[in-house]
Amino acid sequence: MHQALFNSHYNLTAGESDAHSLAPVTLLVERIIEIATRHANCLEVGYEQLRTAGIGWVLSRISLEIYRYPGINEDYALSTWVESYNRHFSDRAFELTDGGGNIVGRAHSTWVAIDMRRRTMADLSDFERDAIPCLDKPCGISPARRIPTLADSASQEPLHFSYSDIDFNRHVNTVRYLARVLDHWPLSHHDRYAVGRIDMAFNRELRYGDTASLRVAPSADGQSADCEIVHADGSRAAAMRIRWQLRRDMD
Repeated sequence: MHQALFNSHYNLTAGESDAHSLAPVTLLVERIIEIATRHANCLEVGYEQLRTAGIGWVLSRISLEIYRYPGINEDYALSTWVESYNRHFSDRAFELTDGGGNIVGRAHSTWVAIDMRRRTMADLSDFERDAIPCLDKPCGISPARRIPTLADSASQEPLHFSYSDIDFNRHVNTVRYLARVLDHWPLSHHDRYAVGRIDMAFNRELRYGDTASLRVAPSADGQSADCEIVHADGSRAAAMRIRWQLRRDMD
């Protein structure tokens, strides 16, 4: 019987931590993608199964809320379950818990099946849908709202993607987009604020050697920011909305 709720346990090492001796949000997103991949493999709709049909999963949207970040040498765990599944998309939810089982974060994601040769939406009709158990368990966070195109007044800075930015699909890795966006703010900002929530949407691939631009529009009160990474032709590759939280309020 396929496992509807999938769990994975971790311990934060010093080498994985950030400048605040905590799990960086980039690591947590990486872990979320990792556990989703492992669960899909167990459900027989993962990389090995889909590649025989020339299909792969691509992350389309993800929302993450963090209430407290795990610290160095702290045990933590992630659990994931499928909320919905059809021949094109799958929605997944996640819970992040500390060593005592307390929920310290939640996430929701949408994945799309892609024809890897044509780079277009694929059809999963040939895969057994009844084998994919959908769990009736609330995600616990509100759905992401669409991030509109940023105004001309948004700041702009160039980005260039190199070898270390690409993954096995030879497009820019999801976590690298996030890392580049977070690097926009200086250390003094990160010393005061942590990411309380982030919504990310991925619209178009960027590849090795591509030149792009990062555009940022902070809110009037400075508590959030809308960001987008755009191709040289002006089309959007990715968009993010960050809500900042004072670090002292997350202890």
